[in-house]
Amino acid sequence: MGYVYNLGLAFESLAFSQPERPALVLGGGRTLSYGDLDRLANRLAHWLRSRGVGRRDVLGLFNGKTGEAYASMLAALKIGAAYVNFDDQNPPQRLARILATCRPRLVIADHDLAPEIEHACAAAGTPVTRLPDAESLTGWPTTRSGEMPRVTGGDPAYLMFTSGSTGNPKGVVVSHASVLNFIPWAADEFGITPQDVLTGVNPPYFDNSVFDFYASLFTGAALAPIGRDTVAAPRELVRRVGKLGCTLWFSVPSLLIYLMTMRQLRAGSWPALRCVVFGGEGYPKRELKKLFDLFHPTARLVNVYGPTECTCICSAYTLSEGDFLDPNGLAPLGKPAANVSCLLLKDADTPARPGEVGELCLLGPQLAIGYYNDAERTAISFATNPRCMDFPERMYRTGDLVRQDEQGLLYFVGRIDNQIKHLGYRIELEEIEAALQSLPQVTQAVAIYQRVREQHGRIVAFVGSRAAIDESALRDALHDRLPAYMIPGHIAVLAELPRNANGKADRQALAQRLPPP
Repeated sequence: MGYVYNLGLAFESLAFSQPERPALVLGGGRTLSYGDLDRLANRLAHWLRSRGVGRRDVLGLFNGKTGEAYASMLAALKIGAAYVNFDDQNPPQRLARILATCRPRLVIADHDLAPEIEHACAAAGTPVTRLPDAESLTGWPTTRSGEMPRVTGGDPAYLMFTSGSTGNPKGVVVSHASVLNFIPWAADEFGITPQDVLTGVNPPYFDNSVFDFYASLFTGAALAPIGRDTVAAPRELVRRVGKLGCTLWFSVPSLLIYLMTMRQLRAGSWPALRCVVFGGEGYPKRELKKLFDLFHPTARLVNVYGPTECTCICSAYTLSEGDFLDPNGLAPLGKPAANVSCLLLKDADTPARPGEVGELCLLGPQLAIGYYNDAERTAISFATNPRCMDFPERMYRTGDLVRQDEQGLLYFVGRIDNQIKHLGYRIELEEIEAALQSLPQVTQAVAIYQRVREQHGRIVAFVGSRAAIDESALRDALHDRLPAYMIPGHIAVLAELPRNANGKADRQALAQRLPPP
C-alpha cells in the first residue's frame, strides 16, 4: 500500500496499482472495477464540495448497497468528512435524537425516503438531497485536485451510532488512523488477498459492516454487496453467496444459526468459501458444532470480538476439534490483535491475575476518538489507564467481564451493566425503559433480558400503569420510538412495580415473574 496517512490515499494507491480488478461484485455478471470506483468517488467528492461539505463535516447517508453508495463513503473519506450511515427504518423520534447529536452538513439518499424521515431531517435543519447516479456525474473531474482539503490520520472517518444508557444513542467517532491500523491486521489475520471475494450481508449502519467495507476495498479484494431483501430470504441468500464465488463470510451468529435451522446451508452450498467469520454476539457451542462439522476442514471458522469503540474487531480465535470436547458455553474470544493491548481490572485500579474475572479495558491505536458531541460520556468510557504512572495512557472501558488464561486467551463472562447483545445489536436496556416511560400513562418501566436457551433470549418489559392499556398498544407506540430489534418480545402491565429497600424498582423480584420462555 505504501505510506499513506489517510484512507482516501490508501484507496487511491490500490486503484492505481490494480485499476482493472473488480472492487464490487454486483451480481448478474456486473462488476465495478477499482479504477471505475475511484473515478466515481472523485466525481462525488467534487460534487459534495460544491454542496458545501468539507473537512470534519458530518455527511449523513441513507444508502443501500449500490456502486454510488460505496463511492459516497469513499468520497467523504477523500474530502475529510465523517460519514454516518442511517437506518431508514429507524423510528423518526430516535432519528431526530441522532440528527440533533451529529448535526450533518448534508444528508444524501439513493432512494425515496419515507415522509416522516424527511420531516425529521427538516425539523433538524438538515438539507436532504438525492444521491446522483454515475451517469449524471459525468461532468465532474475524475481525479482529485489541489482544491481538496488535506486530510490527516486524526480526522474522523466515520460515525457509528449505538444504543445509549441515557435513552439517547451514542455516536462513536473513529479516525482515519484507527482504521489504517485495523486494515493490515485484518488482512494478515484472515489471509485476505486480491483473489478474495468478501460477503457484504451486514447493514451499512451496523458495526460489522466496517469489516466488510475496509477489509475488502482497502486490501485489494472484492466485496459482494447483498441487499436486505436477499438476506431475509435464506434460500436466495445461500444461492447468491455461492453464485458470486464468495470466499470469506462475516455475520452475526444469529444469521448463520437461522440458515442452519432453515436447512438451507448444506455441504457444497458455498464451494469457494475458505473462511467463516462470526461475531457481535455469543455463538453457543452446541449450535456452533453443527456449523463446524459442515465446513471443517475445507474452511476456517473464526470467532471474533470487538466493540464499536475499537474499530469493529480487536481479537480473533480459530476453532478446532478440541474446542468441542466441552460442548457447553462459548468459544474463546482469542488474543488481542497485534496493535491492541488489554488490561483486566477487578476494581478501579486492581489488575486481575490469570484466571480471575475483570473488566476488559482496551488500549492502542484502534481506539475511537470518543462519542460525538458528548464529552461527558467520552470522559467516562475513555479513561486514563490507572496502571500507567509514567504518562497519561488512554484506554476504553468495555464493560465486558472476561477472564484470561495463562496462554493469553480471553473468555467472555458477562457484563457489569444493563447492556445486552440481541440479534447482534448492542442494546442498553435503559434506552428501552426511557422509551416506555415517555409514553402517556406509564409511570415506570423495567426491561429485562430473558434467556430462552443458551446464549439466546428475548427482551421482556414490565410497565407500571394504573390505566387500562394493553401490550399491543404499548408495542405499537414503541414502533415510533425504537427500532424493531429493540421492541420487547413481551410486555407485562402491572398497577405498580415492586420496589426494593432503596425505593427503586426491584429487578430481582421482577425476574421471578418472567413468563415461561
